[in-house]
Amino acid sequence: MLKFMRKHATGYLVKGMFGLIIIVFIFWGVGSFRAGERVVAEVGPYKVSFTEYQETYNKLLNMYRMIYKDKFDENVVKELKLKEKAMDEIIDRYVLIKKAKELGITTSEEEFLNYIANMEMFRRDGKFNEKVYVEVLKRNGIDPKRFEESERVSLTISKMVNIINDNGMFLNEADVWAGYIKEKGKINLAFIQFDPSALRGHVNVNEKELTDLYEKEKGIHKEENVYRLKYLLIDEKSSVRDDVAYLDLLKIKDIAAYGKQKGIEVIDLGDMKVSELLRRFKDLKIDEWLKGLKKGDISLPVRADTKSYIFQLVDMEEGKLIDKGIALRVIKERIVNEKAKSLAKVRAEEAISQKLLDSKKETGFIQRNSYNIPGIGLIPKEHAGLLTLSKTYLVYEKPVEVSGKYYIFYFKDEKLPDKSVWEKEKEAYRKYLLTKTREEFFKSFMEGLRNKEKIKIDWKEI
Repeated sequence: MLKFMRKHATGYLVKGMFGLIIIVFIFWGVGSFRAGERVVAEVGPYKVSFTEYQETYNKLLNMYRMIYKDKFDENVVKELKLKEKAMDEIIDRYVLIKKAKELGITTSEEEFLNYIANMEMFRRDGKFNEKVYVEVLKRNGIDPKRFEESERVSLTISKMVNIINDNGMFLNEADVWAGYIKEKGKINLAFIQFDPSALRGHVNVNEKELTDLYEKEKGIHKEENVYRLKYLLIDEKSSVRDDVAYLDLLKIKDIAAYGKQKGIEVIDLGDMKVSELLRRFKDLKIDEWLKGLKKGDISLPVRADTKSYIFQLVDMEEGKLIDKGIALRVIKERIVNEKAKSLAKVRAEEAISQKLLDSKKETGFIQRNSYNIPGIGLIPKEHAGLLTLSKTYLVYEKPVEVSGKYYIFYFKDEKLPDKSVWEKEKEAYRKYLLTKTREEFFKSFMEGLRNKEKIKIDWKEI
């Protein structure tokens, strides 16, 4: 199954499947709160115990462990924000339970018995077997009463989700074609650039503004910190995995000795300024984790392609305060840049409002689902709407900032998808779009329910 999903990860079917996995998570059991248990959250009238949170977290952990396999480690857990995901799943369950009660949605005894009787794990010779039912639960350490309570709630939530989805958007032929254009169509945009560097001459900075800022900031204007780091490089040929090496190093705190023991070369970088480190290791995002290290500390494994770096901070010399004249020049440069940038944005907004759209610059045809515009760069996701411009929606009404410059965009031309390819992919795309539309509708509905509910989370108890 996972091999199929990886191979066809960009296909419409698998995109839809991942959407369903998210929704299915909500059905996982709801724990009945028992007196004396530690409370970690409250969702309206419901209390969430640490046990329930831990069960949900472990299920998420196991699911992602199956997906990532040997690449699953502490970094992945941190990146996925599994603690927050687990709490979100629990909150969604309880807001759905409350809404179901308000609407009078329940699971009848007959529905529940039919549901249990059709669970394959409890059947023998094609029929439900009560003895097998008891044995399976006992073998897995599951209390039958709690299991039945949880499954009843899951069935009710399932009904609630179906009701929400059934109220989602119905897709006709025009809707499906419009969605397909967004995925497969191309667009050519005209654009005007507003570069702050060209507006620096229009900016004034008075002396009072400069000296006031210096007095406020003089303690922070320093030379660069100087660091001495050692690191070992782990790749596919190394005798140890990076996560194992990291845990070992936390114990022994001697990267040189560990490298010698494992036959891995340890590189001593000597004294280097921060700027030098950033240039040398530009792909490792050193600025994000270096400041948090103390003398002797070991960094988490930092991965780049198939290689992994583990650093140890040997020593650090804090930068000295710089001369006042130099600090004033630095502050002035910053103010000029900030004001020039603000001016560039204002001029872009004026051009849009006054419809001064006479540029001869064009992006050339680009995919409507691509965020990268050649010669300009990556478009921020909040401005993805500019890729939906058309003959009826000609101008994107906001300036778009890319790499410190502002752009305004307007529609020039488009290329529609090939009709013969569309006919072949139509049905598969319809199924994908229906799943995607339902998922978006469901997400919006859930956000509405959550916003109406009083939710309290005690992260200190987790």
